[in-house]
Amino acid sequence: MPLKAGTKHPNDPSGYSGSMAEAMEQAFLKEWPFVMGGAPVPQTNDQMRLLFIAIARGVVLHLEQNHGAFNVTTTDVSVNTAEGEVTSIDTIKYL
Repeated sequence: MPLKAGTKHPNDPSGYSGSMAEAMEQAFLKEWPFVMGGAPVPQTNDQMRLLFIAIARGVVLHLEQNHGAFNVTTTDVSVNTAEGEVTSIDTIKYL
């Protein structure tokens, strides 16, 4: 499954659903009471979503551009170990 940063582009109505930006929004709202105490939870708005989208897209772009920094080691059920370098990261391309 490719990494999906998220977008609100009108030509991609499902671009935010299931994205990293949406996960950031949900995590932000879930953590709010632990960090901010009794302060009222802010209403989700376009500015907040823009911030999450920009951060998520920056993270995904950085990972895609620096895929060679990742080394992967796998072990199968017969305890054979294989090592390798990540040659690409599958991402959703936005308009």
